[in-house]
Amino acid sequence: MNFQPKIVGSEDGAQPDRGSIEQQLADFAAGIEHDAIPAQVRTRAVHHMLDAAGIAVASTRYDFAHKTLAGIRALSGPGEVPVFGMPARLPARDGAIMNGYLCHGLDYDDTHNAGIVHPTASALPVALAAAQISGASGREMVTAFIIGVEAAARIGTAAKSQFHQVGDHPTGMVGVFGATLAAGRLLGLNGRAMVHAQGFALSMASGSLQFLEDGAWTKRLHPGWAASSGLTAASLAREGFHGASAPYDGRFGLFNSYLGCGPRTAEVDLSLATAGLGETWELMATAIKPFPTCHFTPVSYTHL
Repeated sequence: MNFQPKIVGSEDGAQPDRGSIEQQLADFAAGIEHDAIPAQVRTRAVHHMLDAAGIAVASTRYDFAHKTLAGIRALSGPGEVPVFGMPARLPARDGAIMNGYLCHGLDYDDTHNAGIVHPTASALPVALAAAQISGASGREMVTAFIIGVEAAARIGTAAKSQFHQVGDHPTGMVGVFGATLAAGRLLGLNGRAMVHAQGFALSMASGSLQFLEDGAWTKRLHPGWAASSGLTAASLAREGFHGASAPYDGRFGLFNSYLGCGPRTAEVDLSLATAGLGETWELMATAIKPFPTCHFTPVSYTHL
């Protein structure tokens, strides 16, 4: 499928590598039209958005939600982005952090099994924040959300579960790239600017699994941080910021930096990041959970 990039953003004069992962994702994010996305994918997207919003509201019943909001508000001022289920509006980046936190708050949010990533928990908050500040329509927000899910799921899938093996949490690690592309779409970036934005996102890719040792609250923060960072990356790229080249497969790109140049990196299949892009929809392979638990949790179904 051919994508036609938009016309806003950074132009550095360099000729883009149309075969690179970042350029293919950029052209997809900038050029895909809403009506080119199958109706069943668009409908499924709304279901996932509503599911995450419901989880976010449920999360507000717990102490962690109120303490986190208090901490963010202490560093923030009034804003335009509503917080799910709470009487608060925050500036765009803070709203993205808080809503991502709430969407992931109960570990009930959707999961792309092959990518081992919770894509909606970052894609929805960034789409909501970017739509709010750009005045985008609900239709445009759904398109951006789908872009965010597709990118995060595909990059996570390419890792072949190796991020977990070295203590990284893919929901934050790869979620920032999906969030960057989703925000870029709503801020009107062209393909070139989308490439630069991904280069910035590389430096913001993070998420440690150390929370597994003691049940710390940090896991909940990862998708919100990805959403906030993605919004920042897109905004900077729109103004001409130059991001690092080869953010995925470069010498110090995502996979080499976090997995090392060794056997774990050898397991990575970079082709999965763009295979069938715009034709095969990873959102349809993203599962809404029947139970609020990590899918790594051993379960016996014999007694159910």
